[in-house]
Amino acid sequence: MAKIIAPFTIKGTIDDLNFVLTADGTNYARSKREQALTSLQFNANPIYDRIRKHGTEFGHCAKKSAIFRQLALQFNKLAKDGSFAGRANKLLFDILQEDTTHPIGKRTLAEGLKTNEGIASLLFFESNKLRPLRQVLKIKELWHQESQTVTLTDFIVKEHLVWPAEATQVHLAIAITNWDFDNDNFNTCYSEAIILDKESVKQTLKLSTTRPAGNHLQLTFLFIGFATLERKKHKFLHRKNNTATLIAHHTPVTTP
Repeated sequence: MAKIIAPFTIKGTIDDLNFVLTADGTNYARSKREQALTSLQFNANPIYDRIRKHGTEFGHCAKKSAIFRQLALQFNKLAKDGSFAGRANKLLFDILQEDTTHPIGKRTLAEGLKTNEGIASLLFFESNKLRPLRQVLKIKELWHQESQTVTLTDFIVKEHLVWPAEATQVHLAIAITNWDFDNDNFNTCYSEAIILDKESVKQTLKLSTTRPAGNHLQLTFLFIGFATLERKKHKFLHRKNNTATLIAHHTPVTTP
């Protein structure tokens, strides 16, 4: 943008220049904007092939992400941040790019999840990146696939969690979902929540749930939600204080 210094005001258009007078009396010149690209021109121009292919694949992942974000919906309602949807989209797109069996533009999430790198990318995806599991829980959880159980051994509530200042109780639970990502459906089973006061004694906790129906990709989520006690009722803190993390994956072996 060029500012005009002259004893007179210039308005109008000369070739590709527009002359503008602002409300405060500033007179400046700016070049005309290029004519917007029409959808017909965009689709017909081979220069934009890579962009179109990228858009197709990202759209595929965005649709899958809408289901992915519902797999542990009860937890996500209580523990997520504003970037949750965008990060889920990016996660699935990153996994799709592990698909080496199809050309760019035709790669799929399903093929990406067949790779070791793709499936490993799911682990420790956080619904709330502000409170990741490894910064909230100070001991390592033990996941046992056969019994669908997460164990916290010799768990000291006050010492082994990073507590928000106002919290007095904590809710711990797990969820296991069977995700049929090809057909965009799922079945999720939630455990009963264990509720503990901040001053609870040392103990070993076992969080268990039933196995969801289906033999597709099964994902396990761990939830840690902080609360206060008001009139004998637990009130969860804002979801920015809570944690929901994808901690394990498993694909059941099917027999012919």
